[in-house]
Amino acid sequence: MAEEELAPEGEKKEKRSSRSILTDVQHAERSLAESRFGEVEVICTRILEDDPENRRARQMMVEVRLARKDMDEALRQIRELMAEDPRDARHHNLLGRYHNNLGFLDPAEECFRDAIDLKLEYPDAWNNLGHVLRRRELRTEAQACFRKALSSERRHGLANINLGSMMFEEGHLLPAIKHLQLGLQREMTHLPGQYNLALALHELGRFDEAIAGYRRLLAAGQQDADVYSNLGSALQAAGDTESALTAFRCALQKNPGHGPAVAGVAGILEVNGHLAEAEQLLSPFLGQPGRPPAIDVAYANVLKRTGRSAEALLRLAPIAKQKVEEPATMAPVHYVIGDLLDERGDHDRAFAHYVRANRLRRAQFSAEVRHEQINRLMTFFARDRFNILPRTHRDTESPVFIIGMPRSGTSLLEEIIAAHPEAYGCGELREVTTLAIRASYETRTHVPYPDCLEVIGDRKLYELSGFYLTRLYGMNTSAIRFTDKMWQNYEHLGFIQMMFPKAHIIHCRRDPVDTGVSCFVQSFGTAGPPFSYDLAHIGEYYNEYMRLMDHWHRDLDVQILDLNYEDVVQKPEETIRGVLDFIGLDWHPACLTFYENKRQVRTASHLQVRQPIYTKSVGNARRFLPHLGPLLEALDKGGNLPEQYAR
Repeated sequence: MAEEELAPEGEKKEKRSSRSILTDVQHAERSLAESRFGEVEVICTRILEDDPENRRARQMMVEVRLARKDMDEALRQIRELMAEDPRDARHHNLLGRYHNNLGFLDPAEECFRDAIDLKLEYPDAWNNLGHVLRRRELRTEAQACFRKALSSERRHGLANINLGSMMFEEGHLLPAIKHLQLGLQREMTHLPGQYNLALALHELGRFDEAIAGYRRLLAAGQQDADVYSNLGSALQAAGDTESALTAFRCALQKNPGHGPAVAGVAGILEVNGHLAEAEQLLSPFLGQPGRPPAIDVAYANVLKRTGRSAEALLRLAPIAKQKVEEPATMAPVHYVIGDLLDERGDHDRAFAHYVRANRLRRAQFSAEVRHEQINRLMTFFARDRFNILPRTHRDTESPVFIIGMPRSGTSLLEEIIAAHPEAYGCGELREVTTLAIRASYETRTHVPYPDCLEVIGDRKLYELSGFYLTRLYGMNTSAIRFTDKMWQNYEHLGFIQMMFPKAHIIHCRRDPVDTGVSCFVQSFGTAGPPFSYDLAHIGEYYNEYMRLMDHWHRDLDVQILDLNYEDVVQKPEETIRGVLDFIGLDWHPACLTFYENKRQVRTASHLQVRQPIYTKSVGNARRFLPHLGPLLEALDKGGNLPEQYAR
């Protein structure tokens, strides 16, 4: 943590005798808040020439000395101020900051407590005391101090950043993001706060926002290997593999031995089938002590792809027993071991490793919150309301939205359709969610989605839908159908109907137990769906998803095709013909040999869709049946447990 995490002094409240001096003081305060210390020094020097005893200007000069680490001069000036008025809480706060910056925590804590004794409602001092307590690993007491600062000043920049950073460290991602965003509104140049915000957004799966955060850090000069590597990881998760590779290689230019970046490059090479190149890249790092687990995970995946699964298991077994500073980095190790054991038929031991992997992830799912979210969507998008909501009246049939749960066959279906010469597979586009967020801003009412759609107007809605179409047509100029397989678009079908009333929506369904198990045993990379790390959560999420889909079927006019995964793999030609007919395309035999298509697949199913259709995934959850109690119970409560699992 940087030494200077302490709050600048608050604004002096008493009136000044000279209006021009007061104006200068206010100008200096604003410059200080924006860390423009040279400007502060110039203004305060001018003030002190006219008014040598101006206390606030003298205090701000101390701020400048502390920022520039001119500690001797800072102490001299503080002592002068203390001698003149030992009852001024600001002087004790400044002295505490002096001690803190030199690492003298005992006198720093004493000074901050003295400042609070003199002025109880003093958010800067409370924040600074919290900072010292945090450095001393007194986390509960530190958080209490940050909250006390915020009780006096809700938008206090550093108190929000410090509290948000602690929440991020503890895995409370949503409140962490809230506090970090609030704090950065005041402390816009605070790079550690920006970094923690980007990391929290990344871990929560909000990849576009995380990418923007990492890029802001790089633009601000924070160009170290960790930032580049995390940017690469977020870009890869967002499907931009080419840019991810560039970011990982930039990290390696900064630090040729950066383990996560090496593993990132190797992982992309492995996914693209360049197995020998990936192995060659990883080999020099395999014997290095202290290497990150990601190196061995990447190497094990290469070994598995080249038929050396036994060797992969031998390599990872001792790695799984290591103790590391960040336990979450061990999750991919256990996922791969689980896959290797499952491949050998050792299902019980495999499942135990999947359980360990998921426990190492930081789950952020609440069934109660999800229930309320679905209620809100269903209430807003009721059939009688559609009569008064804006419409674009577009007649385009180009968009094909493929929705459903993760691991329900959405990737397979997109590859089948994309093999058609008149179709293009766009992958998982985030545009609909982005437009839903943007709709709130476009109304200038700050009414959240979906309520903002009542006042957005036909013209603005038409503009938003135009952005989406521009994105599609910019990806391919000859196709007449474009698939968007962002599975979470099932939440936005009401919004989609408003924009594209003739869109084609294909709802991929799969046995819920098979779907749930497939989610649970899948390593989704950087950040998976937050419900996927716990069997009961998967079942609860599935129930809410089906509740919303039932609502859409009842209340929407847009056509929805329910497509069973089992039908696709058990009677492919008949089912594919029905799909093509639904989206208005003629039959083409290439759709049966989709696996020969060389286009890049950027999701967890990239290996499966490179093979001919197979049926072995149907009913494959039964191999883990003794361990599936929480999933089965949750599905049963929601009325979604298949009959074959009923007791």
